[in-house]
Amino acid sequence: MGGLLLGAGLRVAGVVAHRLPRGAAYGLADLIGRAWYRLAPRRRAVVEANLARVCAATGRPTRGSDFRGLVRRAFMEHARYYLEVLRLPHDSLEQVSRMVSADDWDHWRGFLDEGAVVATLHFGNPEPYGSFLAANGLKAVVPIEEIRPKALFDYLVKRRATGRGVEMVPLARSRRPMVAALRKGGVVAVAADRDLSGNGHPMKLFGAATTLPTGPATLALLTGRPLMVGACWRIGPERFNAHAWLIEAELTGDRRADAAALTEAMGRRFEEAIATNPEQWFGAFQPIWPDVKAAAGG
Repeated sequence: MGGLLLGAGLRVAGVVAHRLPRGAAYGLADLIGRAWYRLAPRRRAVVEANLARVCAATGRPTRGSDFRGLVRRAFMEHARYYLEVLRLPHDSLEQVSRMVSADDWDHWRGFLDEGAVVATLHFGNPEPYGSFLAANGLKAVVPIEEIRPKALFDYLVKRRATGRGVEMVPLARSRRPMVAALRKGGVVAVAADRDLSGNGHPMKLFGAATTLPTGPATLALLTGRPLMVGACWRIGPERFNAHAWLIEAELTGDRRADAAALTEAMGRRFEEAIATNPEQWFGAFQPIWPDVKAAAGG
């Protein structure tokens, strides 16, 4: 019964998000984000701890009104992300892709046409970039975490899956389809700014020790495809800017060492992307560093 009610609620929310004028819809999302900031002290503490690390490493205030404003903005930007999941016409690749400006697209198109592993972040909104790639004829496999409740997972998959060049596969069973896609010249996009397994490569992110998953680097080495980082951030209501980086490292032929070197380089690009707009890093809503996880009771 709970799943049915949630599914019905999400459908109603989707209708409301579509029917509201764009300005009103984003205004409502901002209002919800501000309320969420005030009413969720434990989540706010996690976001504060994560963003304080980013701010300390990038020369931004880590306390005071400016820092509190950044954290509050993070809640508003995350609410905007959920609005966009509900509102953007994901069944119309061309319409969504027109919302995206992709830096140096002609250059990166050459890499993607031959197949590539694209490491993405929980940052801005990566989904319009996926629609942009699909609208340009690129086939992609995207592993997704199976979240609970199932009704929410099913709704999100339905909203995101276009059926036109994008295949979404459960994360736990994603290795074989990802390898197959890469060997056929396809694109694999993997969110890699959180180490869900906890056994990733130990490294420093924004100057503090954590781990990042080596999966994207390992896939690239296994298939001989390039590793890239792709980020897409919000520059206005229903407007996004996408940027890509080629990840390079001196390779030795030792696959474990090479995966570690590529993962280190990937992490540096993650820092560069996040530093552009820290408030849009919705990965910060989960513990990124071990001490933040411990403080949050994780």
